Parts: sequence; C-alpha cells; structure tokens
Amino acid sequence: MPESWHHWVDVYVVNSWMVIVLLVVLAWLGTRRLQLRPRGLQNLWEMYYGWVREFCREEIGPGGEKHAPLLGTIFVYVLLLNLLGLVPGFITPTMTLNMTVPLALVVFVWVQWSGVAALGLGGYLMHFVGDPWWLFPINVPVHVVGEIAKPLSLSVRLFGNMFGEETSLVQMAALGAAVFAATHIPVPVQFINVALHMLIGPIQAFIFFILAAAYISMATGHDEHLHEEEAAHHAGDEKHVEALPEAS
Repeated sequence: MPESWHHWVDVYVVNSWMVIVLLVVLAWLGTRRLQLRPRGLQNLWEMYYGWVREFCREEIGPGGEKHAPLLGTIFVYVLLLNLLGLVPGFITPTMTLNMTVPLALVVFVWVQWSGVAALGLGGYLMHFVGDPWWLFPINVPVHVVGEIAKPLSLSVRLFGNMFGEETSLVQMAALGAAVFAATHIPVPVQFINVALHMLIGPIQAFIFFILAAAYISMATGHDEHLHEEEAAHHAGDEKHVEALPEAS
C-alpha cells in the first residue's frame, strides 16, 4: 500500500478485511456443493463445526450449541488474524487495540444478550444483586466492574501478546540484517521468533475462544446449574454406596 494512503486507510483494517474475504471464499467453496458423504473442504468444515458444537455443549451447558456459530467464527477469524503477520507483505491486525477492542465488544454484547435471553431481564439483573439481596449496594458495583473488566481483559491480553510477539519478530529480523551486513553470512536469527509466533498465535486464539465461552456460561447461569447437577449426582452416588451393605 502506498505511504500516502496511510492517512486515509487503516492498514490493520485492510488486512482484517482480507481475512474476512478469505473466510467467506473458503466457506462458499466448502458449502456450494453439499454432499451426504462430505469430502475435501466440506468435510473439514463439518469436522470443525462439530468440534465447536460439542465444545460449547460441554463448556456452556445444555443448549450451548446455539452459540457455536459465533464462537466458531471468532476462533478461526482470530486465528487467521494472528498468523497473517507471518505472510510476507502483511501485518498482524491483532497487534493493535483498534482490532482487539471491537472483537471483545462483540463478545461483551453477546454475553449480555445471552444472559437476558436465558434468565429474563429480571433474572439477569438479579445476577448483579447477588445473594443475600440486602448486600446489593456492594454486589452491584462489584458485578458491574467485573462485567466491564471482561472485554478489557480480552482485548488487552490479545493485543499485548501479539504486539510483543510481532515487535520481537521485527527486531530479530533487523538483527539478522545487521549480522548479514557485517559478516555477509545469512543468519536467520528470527527463525525462533517465527516458530514462537506459529505457536502463540493459535494459543491466543484458543484463549480468546474459551474465555468467551466461559463468560457466556457465567451469564446464562449454566455454570451454577452444572455444579448443582454434579452435587446431586455425587449425593446420589453416596446414598447408593451406603445402601449396598443393607442390601447385602
């Protein structure tokens, strides 16, 4: 992109839109000719979607699979954004808050909507009041700050890790160029950083994905229901064990 365009066009946004176009094309190629026995790209997409659905069902709770389209899209989108900087001529869009903050705000809005949809407006507001209710002057501010901290944590964590990794990669590449200028021997000192980038990129995408699922679970109350079901299950097992000697 010409240098004169930088005042009018955000290069990070341009790179992110390239990833969006790539995902749209891949989705179209994988679903344009659906078959009962999937092959190729259709099989890959179905395997990925099946994994995301199962993950949402286990981590969020009953009905959690309805969040799979959003969470699955976020995961693969953030993953490609994180790895885009490894392609020559491109940059990592997630190394700027202009990209990570909107992504975190999408999760934040979805979490609030999911909480209201699952518990009703009154039930979701009672989540902020807490128990016992007469401590609401303390509980409400604490819960509000906690909700605000979630998108802040998501955006800053992703930005900090990718910015640090991208910066170190550029510095090591510059060091390699300096070594070559002095010794005329090509030393790929940035190779270690490239390998770390290939590792950190997927890890950060998965952390963003799993935290978003955890926030949805907390907002919809599924985490509490799961704990209650586990406690009831363990209590039933204990009663069964106690009844065994009597039956014998």
